[in-house]
Amino acid sequence: MIHYAKHIIAATGGFSRPYLPQIPGVEQFQGMNLHSKDYQNPKNPTPFQNQRIIVVGAGNSAVQIAVELARC
Repeated sequence: MIHYAKHIIAATGGFSRPYLPQIPGVEQFQGMNLHSKDYQNPKNPTPFQNQRIIVVGAGNSAVQIAVELARC
């Protein structure tokens, strides 16, 4: 399955030990790829408004970010 997005937010690993998963083909990805720790401070969904975004992760950070971004 192929997904298309301008930004990827990896909400995996804790803030003290951030983990960016190895996603096949990410080296060709031309959008932004950041960890949730880089999104959190300050919480500002404005740069992502009207963008297609994939949030990777199943923890609290991923869910909170996904909900926040879905509203903008």
